[in-house]
Amino acid sequence: MTTTLEEVLEQRLGDPFDAANPHGFDAVLAAAEGRRPLDPQPWHVPAGAPEPVMHALRAVCRRSPALATVPETDNAQAVAVGACAGALDSALRITLRHLAGRHLYGAPAIDLPVLRSLLSGAFADLLLCDTLTTLAVRGTEVLPARPDALPHAVTVFVPRVLQGAMDRLSVVMGSRFYLREGDHAAFQMLLSETQRALFGAGRRTPEPETAPLPLTELLAAPAVAGLYDPELLAAAPGRALTGPARRSPQPTGPTHERLYADLVDRHASGVAFDLTRRPLPDRP
Repeated sequence: MTTTLEEVLEQRLGDPFDAANPHGFDAVLAAAEGRRPLDPQPWHVPAGAPEPVMHALRAVCRRSPALATVPETDNAQAVAVGACAGALDSALRITLRHLAGRHLYGAPAIDLPVLRSLLSGAFADLLLCDTLTTLAVRGTEVLPARPDALPHAVTVFVPRVLQGAMDRLSVVMGSRFYLREGDHAAFQMLLSETQRALFGAGRRTPEPETAPLPLTELLAAPAVAGLYDPELLAAAPGRALTGPARRSPQPTGPTHERLYADLVDRHASGVAFDLTRRPLPDRP
């Protein structure tokens, strides 16, 4: 069985939640605050084909988007945006752990339906973003009649969806989000570094839209169905960003139940929340 580049990098960097790990959240936060240096070598991603590079960078972004340097590659912007899905992966894990350990109204917060729906919504957003960026880095022709649609989705739409999901999870974290210790400090770091990576100085500004993003048509394309269930992608709250909706509706009914069951199963099984489902070194 072939070991992929991102799996090698995940194992090299180890469990980000382990306080003793020199490449974990505690070490990254200490380096950011100038308390001790961070060895840059283990974080290095070699140049290569766009898709493996994107996934390897995603392993870095799960720990710190600021440390993810995009090697020279085709579709570099799609690679950089797609890599940021790794930060959302970690944010989801931190939020799951937080809600499982917090009690509201005499029961674990994770049992509240509204919070479960928010979690499945962030998961659907991650899958939607991964699907679009994966197709982009592969150079797939998704809508021949609108060749600009997928590049526009990746440069404008996907960053907004990723950041929106992170913002909603920060609300779920509640007042504890402001604690500068443990998982909460890591969440703050991921949130701010993701925002800088997606919207900060030096990021190329896309050309003005010539037509609305045909997201419905994109999700109905055979190339999308070949990666993930379009019905579940259509439930992503970030989809509302393409229309006049003022709120991001969360998944409900059987769609929510399928998404949430998949999310919990992946978390318990120690695999990535993205399309790869690659094994992770994280403790439960």
